[in-house]
Amino acid sequence: MNLHLRLFLFQFLCIIAVLNGKTVHGIPGYGRNLIIKSLPAIEDYQSNVYEVFMEPYLYGPRSAPGLQAVVYLEDDDESDVSGELYFTQVLPSGPVTIQGNITGLSSGLHGIHVHQNGDIDDDCEDIGPHFIAYYGRHGGPRDAIRHVGDLGNIKAEEGKTVNVKIVDHLISLAGPRSIVGRSLAITKGEDDYGKAGTEESALTGSSGPVIACGVIGYLS
Repeated sequence: MNLHLRLFLFQFLCIIAVLNGKTVHGIPGYGRNLIIKSLPAIEDYQSNVYEVFMEPYLYGPRSAPGLQAVVYLEDDDESDVSGELYFTQVLPSGPVTIQGNITGLSSGLHGIHVHQNGDIDDDCEDIGPHFIAYYGRHGGPRDAIRHVGDLGNIKAEEGKTVNVKIVDHLISLAGPRSIVGRSLAITKGEDDYGKAGTEESALTGSSGPVIACGVIGYLS
């Protein structure tokens, strides 16, 4: 049996397994069993990287195509910021759309970033640095080199709800650049995209303390 035929039969068996909710040789079925591979972090260079394997991209009956995730933002002790943001990725290697609403922000620009850890219990103190993955320098969302978690700024007006819509081509909801299980954070100040030339600017964009955060999870 030649190689092409073997690959075809293997893919065919995977599809049958997904449709029947079964597992073939460790391939997750429609029940969304997960297999996780991880690589350790390298300080100041690369975040801990994990890759979540699930069934092939045959998602079954859903209200929207592709993978979906959600984050519910919780304020820290000194802010009154809250909101819900939804993530959608139609194709495995395609862009992720972020849409939702945030309330309680003061007027002006505020940084929005994905952080490495999903631990939000202690007023967002333990969410770690920006999610770096394979990109080791802070930047703006349109920069060629940036942290994966660098999503730029959102603009707020005093007393008004912020309607967020971001389309990003670097974050993902699956694979080594997956943001699922990590945290999304809003900062008190504006992200300068690492252009100020200081150490803090190169790490965080000098955007100040986190005033709200939440864990990103798959939307069932």
